[in-house]
This record gives sequence, C-alpha cells and structure tokens, in this order.
Amino acid sequence: MSQCLICGNTLPPATRAMTPRYCSGACRQKAYRQRHKTPFPLAMRQARRWARSDGKRPIQPDGTPASSTDPGTWHTFANVQTGAGDGYGFMLGDGFACWDLDHCLHDGQITNPLARQVIDRIGEQWTYQEISISGQGLHIFVHSTSPSYKTKNIEYYSHSRYIKTTGNTWQQATAAE
Repeated sequence: MSQCLICGNTLPPATRAMTPRYCSGACRQKAYRQRHKTPFPLAMRQARRWARSDGKRPIQPDGTPASSTDPGTWHTFANVQTGAGDGYGFMLGDGFACWDLDHCLHDGQITNPLARQVIDRIGEQWTYQEISISGQGLHIFVHSTSPSYKTKNIEYYSHSRYIKTTGNTWQQATAAE
C-alpha cells in the first residue's frame, strides 16, 4: 500500500492507470501550495524525515523531543509547518547527506578557500543549497551514503544527524557575474 505524500495516510489501491499520490482534494491542494512556496526539492519534501526545532534541537510538532536515530519521531514536511519551536529541519540518512560549511560566507560570497574547494568538488551534484542560521555558513544537501566526517569548519554528515533548515537559498555566482 502506498501513502499520501502530504499526510502519510494509506491510499486505496489504484483504480485508474495512474497511482494516486494524495488521499483527498485538501492534500492535493496543500501539495500544490507547497510546490509553489518552498525552495526544498521534492525528494526532501516527500521524505518523512522532518522535525520542528527548538534552537538547533529537534522536537516534534507537539514539543516533545525528536531523535535523529528514531524514525518514529520524524514527520512529513506538511506536519512540521506549524507547531512548537522556532522552525524546522531535516534528518539525514537513507541517501540524504549534507555538507555544513561554517564561516565561509561574507556578503553572499565564499571567503574561505577550503570551502571553495569543497564547493567546486561537489559541482552540480548538490540537491539543495542554503545559507545557514548564522548567515555566514552554507548547508549543501546531496544524495550520498559516504561516511560522515568533521574538520574545523567543514563537516559532512550522511546519517543520524539533524540539520535545522532556513529556506534561505544560496546560488553561487558564476565567473561572468
């Protein structure tokens, strides 16, 4: 049985050539609105890997703690749009990974040479890029299962980690700009 992409309810078996994606007109409309107002790619929005946040700590919409290792505390993107806390974020794993580059931006430009090397190495493989909460770093979400590692200002996480998202997208300038 498949599940509604918005609320997670079980969908009835397909009766037409197309498999249903939503359980109701309300969920279909909510999906349409999300597609047109969120910078997050569809693969992230469809993944049941979201949590609200209290600072950088993951919580459930009702305010109880969430865990980056307990999928039972994770929610759909739609479910974390409101609730306790001050925002929401994404649980990494199952092919979702994130480069967390600290103290590398100034006025939207990369100022850290090591961060520039990482960004150049990632190339077009990124799924979504955003400016971090501090305004001086980047989160670059990618599809990868490579092991996590951490250095002074560059961290790469591929599992068991929560990243508070900002929705403040960043696009690197090209040489012509």
